[in-house]
Order: sequence, then structure tokens, then C-alpha cells
Amino acid sequence: MSKCLVLFVEGETEVEFYKAVINFAREKRKDKKFDTKIECKNVYGIGGFKNIVCRKFIKEIKPKYDGYEFTIVLCSDTDVFELEQKPPVNWTDVKNNLISAGASNVVLVRAKKSIEDWFLYDLDNILSFLRLKKGTKISGRNGYDKIKRLYKLANKMYIKGMKSNGMVAKLDIEKISLAIKDQLSPLYKSLGVKL
Repeated sequence: MSKCLVLFVEGETEVEFYKAVINFAREKRKDKKFDTKIECKNVYGIGGFKNIVCRKFIKEIKPKYDGYEFTIVLCSDTDVFELEQKPPVNWTDVKNNLISAGASNVVLVRAKKSIEDWFLYDLDNILSFLRLKKGTKISGRNGYDKIKRLYKLANKMYIKGMKSNGMVAKLDIEKISLAIKDQLSPLYKSLGVKL
């Protein structure tokens, strides 16, 4: 049976990053290709996992890949779940809805705090991209805050969920992948790649 891997992500920055991760994973394979169709869909924020994911899967993905076996990867940040008494998304419900709709497997990839925290594992390339000096002090209460401040130092704007205007393309995906191996491993496993 033909296979389709569908990633649902929170924003445009995430689409860029996960596509880079998939390209890196493809390079790690002996034959440099996948026997799986891969789609990466933006759900426009954490609420989209509750409201958009199942609908996109049923209306956009399934008709396009009729008769395929689907693995769904839900990629989200954890920051909005850490302080909430009533989390914005019940992952069990989302998984069950997707399985009921025809998914064979549903996998969670959780960026501890936020994807921006992942990016900071390659601070040198971020500084280079922003044309800031190596050793530039970074401050902020979280990864998003730190990257936003670095962009501000470079007279640019970083907006969560929007395209990064080239920053993601400059990141060392291998370096980041190895630093967050535990968090990214469900995706690499779904791609049949070992880190």
C-alpha cells in the first residue's frame, strides 16, 4: 500500500523548518529518496489543531491520496501548555478524531517551549544571517523573545508564525536535530531515518 506522511504545523516558520528537516532526512537515506508522499500543512496557530487538522485531512489530503495509508505528525510548541490549567488542545481527542477519519498512525512532535528555542541551538548562523557580531549578547525570557530581540538589534522584525525571510534556510539542521534528538525522533522514525 502506498504511504502518505502528513505534518500539521503551527505556522509558516514551522513549515519552512520541517521542510528543511525532511530534506535533511532525505539526504541521510542511502537512496536519497522516500517511498512516501509527504505533505506539510499550516494550521495557523495552536487552535488549528483542534479546529482545522481533521477538516484539512478529510477534505484536502484524503481525496488527493485515495487508498493511501496515512501517518499524521502533529508538530507543536509546548509553551502554551505549561501554565494552562485547561490546555488549549486535548491531544487524545485530536488523535482519536484523525484515526476515526482514516489515519493509521498519529505521532506528536513537541518543541520544548517553542520552535525558536530549537533555532537557538544554531545561534552562530542566526547571528550571521542577521549580520550581527559573534558573541552578541542575547536576552529574553524564552526562545521567541530572544530571537525577536536579535532581529530588533538587526533592525528587522520577527513575527511568530510568519515566514522567517531566509533565516531557516541558513540554519544547520543537523546540528539542531542532534541537539533536540529526543524531541524530533518521532518524526525521523516516521521517515525511516536514524539520527
